[in-house]
Amino acid sequence: MKVDLDRLPSPDGKRIGTQPIASGDNVIAWQVHAVKGYRNREGCTDVIVVEARSRYAILFSNPMFSDLDEFAARFTRRWARECIHMAIESGATTESQAQTMYDQFLDMEKGIRFVRNTDLSVNGHVADAEQWLSQSYEHYGLEQLDESEEIGLGMHRINCVHKKAKAYPGAKQMECFIPMSRMVDDWLFRFARGLSAWAYPQTPDGDFPNPFPAAAATVIGQERSLALPDNVVSLDEVRKRKKVQKA
Repeated sequence: MKVDLDRLPSPDGKRIGTQPIASGDNVIAWQVHAVKGYRNREGCTDVIVVEARSRYAILFSNPMFSDLDEFAARFTRRWARECIHMAIESGATTESQAQTMYDQFLDMEKGIRFVRNTDLSVNGHVADAEQWLSQSYEHYGLEQLDESEEIGLGMHRINCVHKKAKAYPGAKQMECFIPMSRMVDDWLFRFARGLSAWAYPQTPDGDFPNPFPAAAATVIGQERSLALPDNVVSLDEVRKRKKVQKA
């Protein structure tokens, strides 16, 4: 779009333009890449959006965004659609609760800020998604995917395999996780309040637990402490609990 954006501030004056990004309990950070096609798709540009903590990827095959407002609107709708579907498929919520989740999503005041920045730790996950897209175009002889194909490729190929990344900027050890699991944990915490059939430690009845462990995280260029209990709910935990209940 050739939009002139401010760079993400650098607290220590280092890594200007390549600051680490992190999601927290009151912010969710995404990295957006425009990827130019090649060979028979030279005139196409795909957009890949990756969330900082979960490495969950949302795909747009050669979209035509007129400005940042249109991108934000289409992106947030897609984010909601995919997460509501995952929340239901995981067994954490039911189809009858879908509208309630969407209403909570719409009702929550959301301030969106765009900055110029590239978290290099996210780039590898973007490259993985780009490779999956390229293989799909070549395999099916297509130049562009429709929305259902974009969602299917993301959910059934890219976001359901194990990834490795540091839990938060500055962490020493890598963690192994599934992007879909982390992304739905985040969604349930933010937009499924009062809908949980299960009780969790240090969590109000009906709510899903906060998935963010106590850690120092860089949130939009500011150092702050996420002093929160590490009581994480995951898709696997939900499935196990439901199996126990049925037994």
